[in-house]
Amino acid sequence: MTKPLEDGEARRRIQEDLDSTFVVEAAAGTGKTTALIGRMIALLRTGRARLEEIVAVTFTEKAAGEMKLRLRGELERAHAGVLDDVERARFEAALAELEAARIGTIHSFCADILRERPVEAGVDPALDVLSEDQERELVGRAFSSWFQRVLASPPEGVRRVLRRKGRAPRDQLLSAFRDLAGRRDHYAPLRR
Repeated sequence: MTKPLEDGEARRRIQEDLDSTFVVEAAAGTGKTTALIGRMIALLRTGRARLEEIVAVTFTEKAAGEMKLRLRGELERAHAGVLDDVERARFEAALAELEAARIGTIHSFCADILRERPVEAGVDPALDVLSEDQERELVGRAFSSWFQRVLASPPEGVRRVLRRKGRAPRDQLLSAFRDLAGRRDHYAPLRR
């Protein structure tokens, strides 16, 4: 296992070491998006990549939209500040490709790959990713169906929640249901 880099050294390497692959792990608000956009600008500036060859993935549609807006702003700043005709042409090409850039959620990126190879993946080529609102509504319907069934003969854990005072029991169970649905790829046995 390698030792984590000091913050300044890590940021410098993200911007300058364009031949290496990095995993950047940091808390919210620490500058991951800024570092990623800076790296993308460096790749475009040097001609090491065109925007159509870059993929930027995040977890929410909101974050992806913000990333695309920030990239546009940085591309426009970089374009305005170059004196070199080759760099200017690279940034003009990137600005022209921006709407087609692969900047999105992990879900949309995976859906794109599945749509490109539907036969190999065994999926309908017209598959679509649910919006966050659609997902929330689907989870809500699944919970309501489960809740109605379980009320007929509730297990001990559900009975305990139903006996508690305070927050509405249905809301507590729905919150736990959403939490579990978000971790459905966790295969370790669940404990009480």
